Amino acid sequence: MSVKTKSANVNVRLYPEIKQEVENIFAYHGLTLAEAITVFINHARHAGGFPFDLRNARWQDPVSLAALEECKRIEANPKAYKRYKNADELFSDLDSDDDNDVSI
Repeated sequence: MSVKTKSANVNVRLYPEIKQEVENIFAYHGLTLAEAITVFINHARHAGGFPFDLRNARWQDPVSLAALEECKRIEANPKAYKRYKNADELFSDLDSDDDNDVSI
């Protein structure tokens, strides 16, 4: 019986802040970045493609996530937020000196 050794290399260029972020995520789960990449590759191999559904992928940047959370708050309590019939009404309100704004 022969023992196989890992000898193939994969080089990936990442932004340092992204690398650090994912290293922290994987470390939380007890994995190094190299181990997490190996898990991904093995899952892709067994799945015969990406091991997740790309159609449901969403951007997870902080601005988008904050906007989604704001939408959820508005949906949960729509009467707490101002509504406008059209853009002219919105801009008129923005130009007014009225300080009765609702904070989000």
